[in-house]
Amino acid sequence: MPARVNPDVPGESRLLKKVGRRIRALRERKGLTMAELGASAKGVVYFQRQYVWKMETGRVAPSLAALAHFARRLDVSLSDLLLGI
Repeated sequence: MPARVNPDVPGESRLLKKVGRRIRALRERKGLTMAELGASAKGVVYFQRQYVWKMETGRVAPSLAALAHFARRLDVSLSDLLLGI
């Protein structure tokens, strides 16, 4: 089960929303749906569309592995995905 946003961690909610907005912008620029972003290039589903939506809206905290998957699907490095956030 994905980690939910912890209201006790200062700034976490704001940070997750920024990360989510960045991923959404890159996904839309690449022309991928949420379902396509959650799957591999071969169509193996790793993350359901609902998880991607929750992550893009800052409702869940993606793991490092999830962020790495999204970066690969978006053709950016993990550091570029998080640059400036």
